[in-house]
Amino acid sequence: MTQGVVPGLRKTGPVTPKGPPPISLTIWNVFEDEDVYSELIFEYKKLNPNVTVDYVKVDYLEYRVKLLNAFASGTAPDIFAMHNTWLPLEKDRISPARQTLPIVSQFDQVFPRIVREDFTRVNENGERNIYALPLSIETLGLFYNKDYFETANIASAPKTWEELIDYAKLFTQLDDAGKIKISGIALGTAGNINRAADIISLLMLQAGAHMNNELLSEATFDDQVWIGEEGPQQKRFSPGKEALQFYLAFSDPASNAYSWNADMPYSIDAFVQGKTTMMINYPHHISTIMSKAPHLNVEVAPMPQLQDRKENTNYASYWGFAVSKSSQNKDAAWDFVNFLVQPENEKKYLEKAKAPTSRLDLILWQQQDPMLKHFANQIVEAKSWYQGDSTAVETILEDMISGASTKAKTIEEALEDAAARVTVVIQKVRE
Repeated sequence: MTQGVVPGLRKTGPVTPKGPPPISLTIWNVFEDEDVYSELIFEYKKLNPNVTVDYVKVDYLEYRVKLLNAFASGTAPDIFAMHNTWLPLEKDRISPARQTLPIVSQFDQVFPRIVREDFTRVNENGERNIYALPLSIETLGLFYNKDYFETANIASAPKTWEELIDYAKLFTQLDDAGKIKISGIALGTAGNINRAADIISLLMLQAGAHMNNELLSEATFDDQVWIGEEGPQQKRFSPGKEALQFYLAFSDPASNAYSWNADMPYSIDAFVQGKTTMMINYPHHISTIMSKAPHLNVEVAPMPQLQDRKENTNYASYWGFAVSKSSQNKDAAWDFVNFLVQPENEKKYLEKAKAPTSRLDLILWQQQDPMLKHFANQIVEAKSWYQGDSTAVETILEDMISGASTKAKTIEEALEDAAARVTVVIQKVRE
């Protein structure tokens, strides 16, 4: 009898257990090259061999348009960088972090208050949704030319605005025709000051302006506030007006703070060229300055504060990573973001990016970096405000400064007009 195969049975090799299905994630970011993230992507791949992460750097000037087009065409990245003022515009396109993600339960212990205000909202079930997580938080700080300070036998930077005026007067040099040769500080105008809108926002917040109403439906930085204890001594005060007047004084030839004008070079260029002693800016410009003038003796200091303040107020501008609602791999995408913000991984990022931390528990670690320690300290007291569309608001605030500085409008008119225009922007993108 001939042996044959039993009907219905076939010879098979050993069964190979199936692994998790392959997953491909795409991440869009601005400013930073892929090499800043390459080690972290490699480490994540070792832990998750089935996951491939494709990093794409998009030019900032094209980013918003490309992002909107990608969402419209169904080709949005799984993970995308979002500015801290963008949540009103992007919220409906974001898949919030699942409640079981480890960082959700650790959130309040890990991040400063500003991240909660900028990147979270309470949903209809009373749960807090996290829409993005930052690896770094940048705040405004004071940059100064140490050579000028040493020549004047000054050992430290000004700590208050009152001191800063004295420093600006000391360092400002005029030629025989009354033109500025060396500026004490780059302040007072809009067109040739980098981040002028953020600086005026900072001054308003420090002065006590209520930037929005309680419903976040209007801009109210032009409103008066009550100051002093309740009673006959209590009086009305306009912090927005005071802040704008103070800022403009640096470009007013009749002011004792005069140290800048519209004829000066762009603020960063003026600082690099030694034409201004001080400027206010964000820490990512440390590398900008050093690449343009590697031998410049630049130092950074904490942001000046009001002399009689009850607490410090700093101004933040930063980015977080969000997960697209249209992603086919939302859980894996949030797992990767969660991986990035873990302390050891964030350290690797910060060392590559040369950026200040976003985590409270890494502030002490970053004290060893003389150029970033002040910025790290400032994240605890950092603030921003609800703008609706930050790009539109930046233009409005710059128009406000220019209108008042050229006397095209009174300070009150410029302030009221700006608040009204910002309110229109906010109401267009109400959540």
